[in-house]
Amino acid sequence: MKLILNSALLLLIFNVQLSAQSLRGRVIEANTQNGIPYVNVQLGNRYGVISNEEGYFVLQRKSVDDNTAILFSSMGFETLEIPLSDFENDQVIPLKPATYVLDEVFLSDKQLTAEEILEKFKVGIKENHVLNAAQVQVFTRLNDDYKAETFGIDVKKASFMSKAERREMNENMKNLGNKITENSSIFYQERLSDVFIFEDTLMTKHQKALKLINRDKTFDTDDIQEQVFFELLKTLKSPHSFKVRTGIIPIDKDVSLNEMIEDLEKSQEKVPDTLYNKSNWQGKSYKKFATKFTNDFFTSPKYYTYELKGVTTVYGEPCYHIQFTPDRRKGKYVGDLYIHTRDFGMVSYKYDLEEGRKAMNVNLKFVLGIKVNTYIDSGFYVFSKTNEDSYYPKYIKQVDGNYAYINRSLAFKENNPKRSERKKLNIEFELEYNTIETIEYVGVQYQSISPELASTLKFEDYILIDEIDQYDLNYWKDYNIIEATEAIKTYD
Repeated sequence: MKLILNSALLLLIFNVQLSAQSLRGRVIEANTQNGIPYVNVQLGNRYGVISNEEGYFVLQRKSVDDNTAILFSSMGFETLEIPLSDFENDQVIPLKPATYVLDEVFLSDKQLTAEEILEKFKVGIKENHVLNAAQVQVFTRLNDDYKAETFGIDVKKASFMSKAERREMNENMKNLGNKITENSSIFYQERLSDVFIFEDTLMTKHQKALKLINRDKTFDTDDIQEQVFFELLKTLKSPHSFKVRTGIIPIDKDVSLNEMIEDLEKSQEKVPDTLYNKSNWQGKSYKKFATKFTNDFFTSPKYYTYELKGVTTVYGEPCYHIQFTPDRRKGKYVGDLYIHTRDFGMVSYKYDLEEGRKAMNVNLKFVLGIKVNTYIDSGFYVFSKTNEDSYYPKYIKQVDGNYAYINRSLAFKENNPKRSERKKLNIEFELEYNTIETIEYVGVQYQSISPELASTLKFEDYILIDEIDQYDLNYWKDYNIIEATEAIKTYD
């Protein structure tokens, strides 16, 4: 009981958002004066943020002594410490480029190869990259950029519509298509959450969440599909089922559309978006990134060539730098691994598709009218050490870019015993679009907690997501986040 009470007290302290001053600044490269992205800005033990892609950061000051140092560490730059007493708000912090160094590991009798280092990392994953009995405060930002090149829906036949009604329907679809293809559709989502991770249980408690979206300009794929199919399918309400086919291919002989139509009707209602607590995708994804290394450059080394470039300092830690490139047809990625020289934990890694490669590519354009591919698949990961010398994700950035082309027909025929009253609907649609999704996670603060705490945690079922169409600089006041970029601040 004492252990649980102590943990509860720690949680209370952990969750308090201090209204003290914010530490703001920008980290730049000393030689070029350019902003340095993804710098770890740390205050005290296991507490801090990451600078945004322009080098800017904001960190809420904790109740620490003025002699406590703010630590600035990055990849490819020397680590810098500035005492709190010497830090000025909106200060510019220059970092000097780091150099590769001869570490004592290179002076041993046997120098390890890149393949041997990678194998030692994999052997040590269960010990180094474990996340259990821990609470991590995680800030998440998602950006969705959707651009439709073609959007066409044509009602070819509708037995229950007059010619005038069908022309009006097609005109409405044409106007919707023009609106969708005029501009890119961009929106952002941000949320701050506490993720409680136990051996067999994971729970997420969201603190705040917003969606930055201009509804007059923005259409995501789900919205488009719902809006279009609602307009079309609501005309097919019937006590009877339907035969459905696409092109010449039968899909089903007995489909009831009423339930689907009712779900679409509900989704059209303007109700606040909600974010559910307890076990949700964000917490599960964060834990997976912490403990699982499933990319093929980890699991299938036969597809890659690995080259040991040397030893350097990465986020304040001495690391082997290994570059990898595809060796066979199945390898698709190029990238860098930074593995600790002493315990072989992963300090950082990054990867991109090799030029000209696709992560997924299906081209049935001339057979089934479908072509889809993933042309962007990149990731950047930074890990920090806990007090128990295991690693947790400090920063994650993933970017996925997808292309899709669909040119199909869809036919519905009602199973009405009265042939003369059967509803028939034939439509043709052509869609072509690109979508790029970027998601970032920052592990703002890590804390060990008691395993017994799992049975005592109680949350509200959900929180409401605040929707805004212009970024509010005060929305995250007194909270730790990735500082908003200029694109977010000027969003309209």
